[in-house]
This record gives sequence, C-alpha cells and structure tokens, in this order.
Amino acid sequence: MTMGGRWAGRFRALPDVIVRRAVAAWNRAVTRLRGAEPPDPHEPAGLREVRARARARRTDISRHLPTLYLEAVAASPRLIVELGTRGGDSTFVWERVAALTGATVLSVDVDDCSHVSSFPGWHFVRSDDVAFAAAFPDWCRERGIEPRVDVLFVDTSHALEHTRAELAAWLPLLAPRGRAIFHDTNMRAFYRRGDGTVGLGSTVNARGVMEALEERLGRPLDERRPLHLLAGGWVVRHDPLCSGLTVLERVSPPGKAGADG
Repeated sequence: MTMGGRWAGRFRALPDVIVRRAVAAWNRAVTRLRGAEPPDPHEPAGLREVRARARARRTDISRHLPTLYLEAVAASPRLIVELGTRGGDSTFVWERVAALTGATVLSVDVDDCSHVSSFPGWHFVRSDDVAFAAAFPDWCRERGIEPRVDVLFVDTSHALEHTRAELAAWLPLLAPRGRAIFHDTNMRAFYRRGDGTVGLGSTVNARGVMEALEERLGRPLDERRPLHLLAGGWVVRHDPLCSGLTVLERVSPPGKAGADG
C-alpha cells in the first residue's frame, strides 16, 4: 500500500470504515508473509522488551521505539525529559533506559498521564511544556537533580508556533553533548512502518515540527528521505517512516558559532 500524495488523499476521503478495513487487511497480509521476527538473545533485556512492545503495539511511533532506546543509551543520560506522554509508548522506553543507566525520567504533558508509569525514577508534571521550562531549573534543584537535559524528547502539538517556542525554551537546557529527539517530522495521510505495514496518519500541522527545525538549523530538510547530515552545530539523523523521527545531537557547545544560540 504505497501511494503518492494525490492517491493517498483520494483513498483517505473514502468512508472511514472502508479505509480502516482496507488498512487492517493489508497489515494482516503483510504480517502473514513476513512471519514473526525472533528476539535476539544477545541484546539487553530492556531492548528486547522495547522491540516486543513495538511488534505488539503497531502505532505511529512503534517503529521508532528501538531507536529511542539506542539513542538514549548512547547519550549515557542522567536526566531524560519527555515533552508529551500520551499513552506511554515512549515512557516505556525511557523506563528501560533509566533501569540500565540510572537516569531520572521526567514527563511533561498538559493532560493527566500520571497513570502511565510506576517506575520509581519517573516523575510526571502536568503542565504546558513551554511554561514549565521556566520553572524547570528550580524543580530540579528542589529534588537534587542537575538541571541539564541529556535526552530531550518532543511529541506534543506539532504546531509551528508551539514547536518554535519549545525549541527556544528547551534547547538551552540541553547538556553540551545532549540529544533532542522529535517525533512526527513527516506527517502524511498514511504512514508506513519498516515491516511494510501501514497506519492512518494526519496532515494537521503536517510540517510544523520540521519547519521549526529548518528555521533553527538554517537549512531546508526533505522529510520524505532518510537524512544524516551536519547543520547548525548539530548532527541530524532523520527516519522518514512511521510519521518521521528526527534526532539532533549537539556537537557545538551552547554559545559557540553554529550552536542553537
């Protein structure tokens, strides 16, 4: 089920029940053809659990869950901050990273997501994430936590102005070699996962996140293609599948030329 934008739009305009049945039938056929992927016994238990969740819960972020784990572990984090929690798929990953690295995990959401985790090193704050950024240093100091974010994950409104505000508020709080990870950087009417299955996407605020990143990095980005490049003091890695995931790994300290400013 690979369609260009015009045909995807026409298909998406069909009655919702027809579209959902067609997607479900396609995914069943693909799953039967591919078969089950056996777990790798050499991987850490946490990563195996993440991969199992990604296989069991086909969502608009499921393909990226192992990537989140590997990117976060590579950062050797002491503090992981998640902006946007929703059903807790990404939180599930951060729990397992924290269990391995000893990191503290903080989730911020405008909705009450306090039920999604019982991990002892997890904290939840119900707030607008931009508004909370101003209180974040004091929040950390009150709990004996250094207010420096090693891994920042952003999956919120996807609106351009809101994402601009998030970048302005949170990137200065990132550690000198921290990583900022953004979901929904390639939003389409349909999204495709790496295993060939598809899902129903959204085109609301379709380029909001990517446009804000382009402004921050000072260059255009083609979200339809895999990217691995250097821009604006960041190594940029982008996976276009599953609504898109973009990783910014800082290579220039804040305040230096090419940094986030």
